[in-house]
Amino acid sequence: TMLLLLLLSFKKMTTLLVFLLVCSVVSSFVVTPSFGGSSTTTSSSTPFFSRRRWGMNYFRAASSSSSIIDDSTSVVSTTTTTKEPPSWDELLSSLLLLQEQHKEEEVEEEPLVTLYRDTNGWCPFCERVWLALRVKGIPYRERLINLQDKPEWFTELVPTALVPALLIHNSNTNSTNNERRILWESQDILKALDEEFPDTPQLLPDDNDDTHYYDAAMKLNDELQSAGFKYIYGNKNQTTATERQQNRHDFLTKLDQLNAALEQNPPGSFRLGTNTVTAMDCVMIPTLERWRYQLPLTEGLDILENRPFLRKWLDVMDSYPPYADRVRGDAYSWTAATSTFLRLFASNDQPETTTTLQEKIERADAATNKLTESFGDAVVAAVAVDPVFAREAATKLITNHDAVVADCTTTSRRAEGEEPNVVKSQTQLPRASDTEAADFVLRHVASLLLLHNDDDDDTKSIILAAAQSGPLPITKQHAAAASEAARTVAARLCVPRDMSAPAAAIFRTVLTIVANRYSDTSKQQQ
Repeated sequence: TMLLLLLLSFKKMTTLLVFLLVCSVVSSFVVTPSFGGSSTTTSSSTPFFSRRRWGMNYFRAASSSSSIIDDSTSVVSTTTTTKEPPSWDELLSSLLLLQEQHKEEEVEEEPLVTLYRDTNGWCPFCERVWLALRVKGIPYRERLINLQDKPEWFTELVPTALVPALLIHNSNTNSTNNERRILWESQDILKALDEEFPDTPQLLPDDNDDTHYYDAAMKLNDELQSAGFKYIYGNKNQTTATERQQNRHDFLTKLDQLNAALEQNPPGSFRLGTNTVTAMDCVMIPTLERWRYQLPLTEGLDILENRPFLRKWLDVMDSYPPYADRVRGDAYSWTAATSTFLRLFASNDQPETTTTLQEKIERADAATNKLTESFGDAVVAAVAVDPVFAREAATKLITNHDAVVADCTTTSRRAEGEEPNVVKSQTQLPRASDTEAADFVLRHVASLLLLHNDDDDDTKSIILAAAQSGPLPITKQHAAAASEAARTVAARLCVPRDMSAPAAAIFRTVLTIVANRYSDTSKQQQ
């Protein structure tokens, strides 16, 4: 890596140093009960990662004489090695070098707005605005707000002190001097985005459009939301069995009406029967996404059962890149979050519900554990993931490795005088016990995620082949500790809080493959 750096021109070296300085202070993981990190990120419609091969030198140097690395196919075959994985500085340097070499492919646009949203990605109203920005392709900066400890500057900036909020830079609406404009309330923000950026896809019908269909769809959505919240949360109050049954019936009726409305649309279309996303899709998807995964656990209710057209609409949304590639949560994350929610909302002053609540927690935990055990089965699915998402995962890990190690272990390497690591959520999840082993295995995983080639299909094969049968560094600690750490990180990873769903899929897959290999090695050592 250092030789390659020396070959760069002085201008390129200066740029690299600037990149290194920036990345050393900016972490892509958010400040949450999970991985910690920076609360500010910038996004544009262009992928930030390059697509060149990297990392084969590590595997070539690490391989024993019995290992074979064929440059023509980039297939790695070996078992174990005493070679150390690259250091974090080496990994970061290699990542920066790739970005410098192919910076013409990395177009970062100046953010036009700042989105203030919750740190965990749990707020459905924030998700509406987040998706709208991506649909429109508006470059934006994110500021993540801890709702349990809102900064004073935010409460002064936003009158309601609530998220979402949007700051439009140099607003031209109702202004003669390009003043910045702060907005809150998701519906108002969606309208303002159409007004401020008329050259982007319009989400709302304009004054010349027939708004009857849109108004009818919004009315049905409002009724569905009302019935859903009344059923889910109203049942926790002092309601009779008859009232609870009626609440359920009303909710199911509205779901059936939505399914019937979607049946009228052309196949593969969005909510209003169009081939483009509208505000209706942005408004609907956050709540339906959550209900889809959580209600089977908390209420024993599957919103997709006997509703094929609702399922088809969700399939269309799941394949829509502005949603699927960053905003969408995944089954594991929402299932694990359900367990967390139930524990947070548990109340000692309702003893009559204790048994029922505990049953729901146990059901959510069981579902979470089942999904965790299936991470290793995602190898085939992971092959379909674009390598850009593997590099997204690598970047998140490399630029925030200290926080990830601290989160996945019971102790952490903190600077002198800092508070010890405190586990804030998923307390039922066992943490790894060996910090050095955690750091070691995560460096190995990061090196795997950085493997790539010009041929995307070849890149997918390289990553998985290297994870499954490439050199496996043997730690000075027991291999079981490395396995434990990799599994903990896979279980703690939350979408969309920490990264996109596609990035999480490949990250969890590689973590699980490596964990399984270290587990097998541990058994051999015993």
